[in-house]
Amino acid sequence: MKRQVGFLLVALALLLSPLYSQAQFAPVGSLDCNGLSKIQKPLRAHDVCADFRTEEGRGEDNGVYIGHDEPSVDYLSSAPRSGNNMQWEVTLPRERPLPATQSFENYLAFWFGMALCDPNSYPRGTCIPDSDKNDPNKAGSAFLEMQFYPPGFSPFITQISCDLTHWCASLHINSLEVMDNGQLNPNCAETTNFAFIQRNGIPTGPAGPTNATVASYTPNRQTLLMNQGDRLRVTLKDTPDGLMTRIEDLSTGQSGFMVSSAKNGYQTLNPNTCVGKTFNFHPEYATAKYGNFVPWAALQANITFDVEIGHFTPGVHGDNDADDGPCFPGPTVPGCINFNQGGDIDFDGTSYLVDWPDGTRNNATSLAVRGPLSVNHEGEYSRSYRQVQFETEVAASETTCMPDGSGCVVPPVGAVFYPYYSVFHGGEQCSLMFGNLSGPGFENFGGDAQYGTPNLPWFFATLSSGPVRNPCIPDD
Repeated sequence: MKRQVGFLLVALALLLSPLYSQAQFAPVGSLDCNGLSKIQKPLRAHDVCADFRTEEGRGEDNGVYIGHDEPSVDYLSSAPRSGNNMQWEVTLPRERPLPATQSFENYLAFWFGMALCDPNSYPRGTCIPDSDKNDPNKAGSAFLEMQFYPPGFSPFITQISCDLTHWCASLHINSLEVMDNGQLNPNCAETTNFAFIQRNGIPTGPAGPTNATVASYTPNRQTLLMNQGDRLRVTLKDTPDGLMTRIEDLSTGQSGFMVSSAKNGYQTLNPNTCVGKTFNFHPEYATAKYGNFVPWAALQANITFDVEIGHFTPGVHGDNDADDGPCFPGPTVPGCINFNQGGDIDFDGTSYLVDWPDGTRNNATSLAVRGPLSVNHEGEYSRSYRQVQFETEVAASETTCMPDGSGCVVPPVGAVFYPYYSVFHGGEQCSLMFGNLSGPGFENFGGDAQYGTPNLPWFFATLSSGPVRNPCIPDD
């Protein structure tokens, strides 16, 4: 009898121990967006994660540099609710018949960003939703990437494209888990909450880092699929249950949405133990004024539009470089992909060739983005963001880039070409486009010169124009 009691006490102690708690995590899951968790293999073989920086410099997860290339445009405004309620319009690209370069060869996603409250994410501290009272250096901060995935890869190979012909999108949130000792947790350094945009608003599977399953990343009949060339209205706004992202397909009449809510399985994690609890993610700031940024992101990011490039090298075996990721024979074109461990760090893949939308049939058409417009006091989306900031942190992947800013250049050494943003002025419309577009009707801000110079006060490897006039806003 005493032996039985002793056994029960030992078993109870094991149940309550941190070691046992770790053992309860699934062997495959979403504890680390970069796939480098010490206790778990990644559920999603390839993910698009927010690039982070540290006090020491370039972001490393378990000793592995995980940076990648994210040329972006930040939208700045001090108008009330410009940080938590806005609307965009997007025209999706159309793919050209092969041998034209496909969109997924140039970029694996484009996304809309927003700073979100997460008291457990770096810098770990109380965060007041929808408030400019938050100190960026003290309030816990997560980052939304509402990601759009181009067609072309089988989801069973890369788990990125939803199918070979349609676009789809997700509500994707990254948090940075720093322990009490000031170090990144090696078991859950950068966590991901993920759910597809669904016509019924119900995730395909659990959205949280600790409870995600294969179903979470597998589209179903309710997943919103969008045709090439469709015109979309995209709304990001706070609700009592969390941030809602909605897509209205103005070409087909279909729509879908997702809310970053506890009900949908979104989670915040204990940064010391990786244990999660359900959580409603709300916008962090009331406005998009300069300085309301996610403090750990490599980019000065809040209300941001971004194109995720530098992950594809064409060819059955790529070019046999160390940075070539897993290689596939198709099903659209053969190539190799590298997502989160530096990407295409020798800059010789498709993203760094002249194979970008240029108005010819040699490439897919460019995406076109209009807005954003923030909501006014009457609830109408009418307020423009009067300033923008062009940025890229490609230099973080450059071996020539030094902490004093020297050698941090665009295009990077080894690249034949580096894509840039342009705006097209057509009638009353002004559209932001991306690639290799210039000529009559286009304003391209000097091409690669738009990315400016190293932003040393923020991160030496981030190049930034600083705030400039929004080119789609007429001069006063």
